[in-house]
This record gives sequence, structure tokens and C-alpha cells, in this order.
Amino acid sequence: MELKGHELCVSRVPIFNHLADEELLEVFDKINTRQLNKGDYLYMAGDNNHSLYVLHAGKARIYRLNDQGKEQLVRVLGHADFTGELALFNQAHQHESYAEIMEDAQVCVIDREDIYELMQKYPNISIKFMESFAKRLNESESLTSNISLLSTSERLKEYIRTHRKEDKIELEMTKKDLASYLSMQPETLTRNFKKLEEQGVIKKIDNKSYDIIDI
Repeated sequence: MELKGHELCVSRVPIFNHLADEELLEVFDKINTRQLNKGDYLYMAGDNNHSLYVLHAGKARIYRLNDQGKEQLVRVLGHADFTGELALFNQAHQHESYAEIMEDAQVCVIDREDIYELMQKYPNISIKFMESFAKRLNESESLTSNISLLSTSERLKEYIRTHRKEDKIELEMTKKDLASYLSMQPETLTRNFKKLEEQGVIKKIDNKSYDIIDI
């Protein structure tokens, strides 16, 4: 089966990529596509919408606000990443996070009723959802532990270790967002990058790319 556009995107999502071609066709029939611009929101804290959102093109960032109104970045979504899954399984659930479009995006939307129908027909989708929840919980717990136990410099080094691709690190977000994700001030992040360069740990290629020398 030759796939195009949003079909190719959804076929790569872990909760669907195990399905046979004819089963994927059923998923495609339930998709609505939306074009969103930078600065738009998929959802905001307090919203009650219960859909699964899959990014076909563009980027989005998921963040929360603390009691003082300070942002805490949760993650950045790119091609074939998804969000909204928590609201799928709790009818009374209100979103606690914001999903903001970082650059013009095409998004595939699947309503909760359609997801439930697919899960009943293809139980492995439920297992894949559980695997996704477990992975994200583990990532969240690791980040919380790092913030509690590691210095800002060690947090940055750990981020580089876990997000490197061979001997390079390509930042998937702005440095302001990375500072929020690692729970430090942007100025602190800048100093730590410079410190790692001076120590010969990394070598700057451009504002978003670094060679990893010794880490």
C-alpha cells in the first residue's frame, strides 16, 4: 500500500505502526486534518476536548504554568509525535498543559469515540498506549530526579548524553525552551554551554548544533 501525506505520518506513530495495511485504512478514515499557524494552540489548560493529536508537519511544545505563572516545558513534538492521550481515557479530565504550535503545522486529529472503537477492534493499540504512558512516565521521573539531584551543569551534560546522535547534538528546541525544560534560567544555560566548550567537552557548530568531544 502506497501511503501519502497524513497517512504516512500516522502509520509511523508507535500506537498504530504495528497494524496491517487494511487495518491502517480504518484509522485513516477516522482522521481529520487541521492546518495551524505558529502561536496557535491545540489545547490549553482547562480545555475539555478529548482527541488525539498527531503532528504531520511542524512542531509544537507542551508546557505547564506554575502558581507564579512561570513556564515549565514538558516536551517538544515533531513529525509523527502525538499528544492529548491523557484526556482520551478520563471523560472528566481537563487539560493541565498547553500545546502551542512552534511553527506552521499540519495536525491529524482522531476523536476519542473513534479511538475507543479502534481499541476494541484491535486490542494491541491499548498495549501500545500503555507502553507510551510507561515511557513518558519514566522520562518524567528521570527529569524530576535530575532536577533534584544534579547541578545545572550536570543536568545539561545528562541532556546531551541522552539526546546525542553519535558524536553530535542537535537541539530540537530553542535555548529558552531548553532552559525551561531543564529548570534553569536562560543565562545559566548559556554559561553552562560556554563552560562545556571551554572544558573541551563540546564544540559549537552553530546556535543549535554541537560536536561532542568528550562527555
